[in-house]
Amino acid sequence: MRGWAKLLAVSLFAAWPSAAWCAGTLEIAPTTLDLTPGKAGLLYLANNGPAAAVIQLQTLDWTQNENANVLAPSETLIASPPFLRIAPGQRQIVRVLADEPGKHESEYRLLISELPNGADAGASVSVLLQFSVPVFAARAPAPPAPEWSAKAHDGKLDLMLRNGGASALKISAISLASKPIPCGLTYVLPGARHVWTVPSDNAASLHIAARDERSGTALDADIPVQR
Repeated sequence: MRGWAKLLAVSLFAAWPSAAWCAGTLEIAPTTLDLTPGKAGLLYLANNGPAAAVIQLQTLDWTQNENANVLAPSETLIASPPFLRIAPGQRQIVRVLADEPGKHESEYRLLISELPNGADAGASVSVLLQFSVPVFAARAPAPPAPEWSAKAHDGKLDLMLRNGGASALKISAISLASKPIPCGLTYVLPGARHVWTVPSDNAASLHIAARDERSGTALDADIPVQR
């Protein structure tokens, strides 16, 4: 099981992995769920505060369009219970199940919201804190299949990574010719692509060094620069 993580105040449509972490009284573990379809995974929530915590869980299908995450209510990911109240100093378990028997990986987000004390499930109330947990469901791991390309324009370079594999890629660091470029923590879902725009040095080709944090596989490549 992965380590405990402090709950963040996160915007639903922000780039969640790179958001600023805030002190809070709610803790969750793990911060990512890898499920086998039809078999429940466990999520632990602990309340370290002096008052009861009211928690709502929403299951979302996760796709991507260019560099944007697209979320929609899921009919195949189930969190039970979807609404709970955790007493001070107590810990509760949520069971998460993906019932889709597809051959390839399915990607979801589990949105955990802390509501004001006394709120009811589904009520239109302000959200105190939110955390978005990546959830992946697959019968077997699939090898990464990165497809890199680069295009120079107007003194800049668009570095594109398309995921040609069947599992999401998780990128935390990229370097070009041994120089790191800012990339934060980025997921690239199967069939999707992500573009980083960096200054161009007019090189005819590039050596890219990167790593898929999920599989531990190097995604290094040497590619030409399109002009």
